[in-house]
Amino acid sequence: MKTDQILPFEPREYQIEILTKSQEIIERGHNLLIELDCGLGKRYLQFAYITDIFPSKKMILLLQASTSLYETYEYLKKYCGNDEITLIDSRMPSQRRANLLKEKRIILALPQTLANTLKKFGDAIVDFDIVLINEVDQLIRRHANGTSIKQPYSTLFRFFNGKKIIGMSGTLRDDHYVMDHEQMFIKKELNSLTEIITNSQLITMDSIIKTDVNEFINKSIIIPTGIKDDRVAFIGFELEQYIAEAKTQVMEELKKEDPQLYWDAKKDFSVLFGPLPLEPKLITRFHQGYLTRKYLWAMSGTKSSIHLIRYGLDSDYIYKNLPVLPGKFIAVRKLVGDFKKSVVLCSYLDTVNTLEKLLTSQGYDTTVISGEIAQNKREKALSEFRSSNNQSVAILSNVGERDLDIPEAELLIIFDLINTTKTVYQKLKRSRGGIVRVLYYQDTKEEKKVSSVMGKINERYNWSSELLPVENILIQ
Repeated sequence: MKTDQILPFEPREYQIEILTKSQEIIERGHNLLIELDCGLGKRYLQFAYITDIFPSKKMILLLQASTSLYETYEYLKKYCGNDEITLIDSRMPSQRRANLLKEKRIILALPQTLANTLKKFGDAIVDFDIVLINEVDQLIRRHANGTSIKQPYSTLFRFFNGKKIIGMSGTLRDDHYVMDHEQMFIKKELNSLTEIITNSQLITMDSIIKTDVNEFINKSIIIPTGIKDDRVAFIGFELEQYIAEAKTQVMEELKKEDPQLYWDAKKDFSVLFGPLPLEPKLITRFHQGYLTRKYLWAMSGTKSSIHLIRYGLDSDYIYKNLPVLPGKFIAVRKLVGDFKKSVVLCSYLDTVNTLEKLLTSQGYDTTVISGEIAQNKREKALSEFRSSNNQSVAILSNVGERDLDIPEAELLIIFDLINTTKTVYQKLKRSRGGIVRVLYYQDTKEEKKVSSVMGKINERYNWSSELLPVENILIQ
């Protein structure tokens, strides 16, 4: 690593080690995959690659979302202060994008924008030496049928031939499902990545753990929080009977149609969520049961009741027993009262909007960040949340939370959970450490789901998370 470059701050020991190894690996002719946890300076490394490690190389930086694209561009322009860097976006004419690719040394782009440009002007990338892919794990399909690589990367990699690839991610420790011509199986995403980005060397968190990296990791203190709401538990029990019946029908038909797939499904339940040689109506009924259960755990009573009744549960029973505000909503109202700034992550807009009304009525300053809100308004709202001196709660949808870091939050609440360990880990690191409450309804299948995912996070990411014992909240 060179030492004469003026950097925006003094590099840390682990960053110097990563940069030094990166230079050696690329110069030896290999590609590179880097695992660096949230908040440890991936953007700084990108700066150092451009200015210090590969100062004469032409590089493309691929970012996965618009927010990250523009924030990274502003960061690099601020510290590099030269005309070698620019970005291309979909608002530009394609000829203009191609001209910039030829003229500039450093290009930032979204994958789809670059792919669209190269389809028309493939020669525009000829002179580039290195392609740096941020969040490189996004190349991989969560459920792959035949090929593991997503579009537009299957298109892009045809143009990357002869270029060195540097892929960066906060974590490379998850699995995904792959369907070949015979069966579905679980595969390490890292194995799939190295099949796509061949001749790769790795730098992982394990390889830098003996440096000073621990000094800069803010641990997330995870508290699984059980919500005791008998009304939701009873309805959930009733729903499980319907789901079990649909599953039995699927398995019986599968045994007739494809005995081998039937036995695969007996060994691995996830097979039932891949392609099945059955009537679409039967498959839809089975899958809809699991969606309806998620709606029960994650939505207001007003919204989830529609799905429950549509699935076949008795309307009189639902209207009589399911409250408009199930227990999780009441628990959030209780939990945020002890903190100056809180963030709640939700899967559905119904939940976001219901929480906003509930907490605003209780006197909290509320900020909503969702896909329905324009990007410039999101940035303004988030800035106001960060700077507010009042007791404030930011409520974020899945779309709204992408690429956001909110270290100002003293409490992070994950309202509902998905099964993908890595995605949940990325969610809980939004606050860059501090207290994280993961909510679930006691005496439902959600309890087992949370226990399983939290156990995996504690095992895979124990350097940056600490799992505390379960705490319960009783809703009368």
